[in-house]
Amino acid sequence: MDHTANSVAKEVAQALSYARDTNGVPTVVTPLLYPGGGRVVLRMEQTPDGYIVSDFGSGRREAELMGGGHVYNQIARRAAERFAVRYDSHMIFDLEVPREALVAAAIAVGNASKFAVDATAEALSEKRANDQRLILWDILKGAFPNKPIQRGEKFTGHTDAWEFDAVVRLNDRPALFELVTPYPAAVNSAIAKFLDVRDLGSEKTIRVAVPTAPEKTPHLSLLGRTARIISLDSPQEVFKLAA
Repeated sequence: MDHTANSVAKEVAQALSYARDTNGVPTVVTPLLYPGGGRVVLRMEQTPDGYIVSDFGSGRREAELMGGGHVYNQIARRAAERFAVRYDSHMIFDLEVPREALVAAAIAVGNASKFAVDATAEALSEKRANDQRLILWDILKGAFPNKPIQRGEKFTGHTDAWEFDAVVRLNDRPALFELVTPYPAAVNSAIAKFLDVRDLGSEKTIRVAVPTAPEKTPHLSLLGRTARIISLDSPQEVFKLAA
């Protein structure tokens, strides 16, 4: 590696993680990111018995900003145990850290803080998805009062069996409904399911994608090539007409 490349590498390393003074307290800005896009920042304080390394409550604040303060405590405790650090209902930390163990402690605290916030976001997302499934099932019960509706039913496509949020058994063919949240992974998953089912024959099933936020859903036109698109907030009659 030449000297120029070495210089660039050092610049990149310094940008990825760097130290700064925050209100007279030394902090380290890590390359780890919370779901909201903010960096994990660690505080280091010297004590007579060593050092305290903490996220000074930034993980909890991130969780509260996304509306997850009520579930964060339990998740943060598990995260602290997983990374062999501590949690005191406010911050994730390690204490009495000797100078030679500061790097390891910073890695553990930073990872625990990020893990806790990531898991909180995931828990909130799953709760929202469950609430939205209940809404979908209520809509379908009203639209098809005399038809059997299976929740979380597996349906076998051309090559694999796929779980759909709802399968309505109509007289001539099944109608498959799948909630789609506005994230690439959710859209790609729905496309894979619908494509495999479509390969059985386009007329053998009714395929309905139900985006929870159509205006924010990526690749909506591509999804529309594999299934009918009906927004979750559409009137019940629209769902009835789709089948």
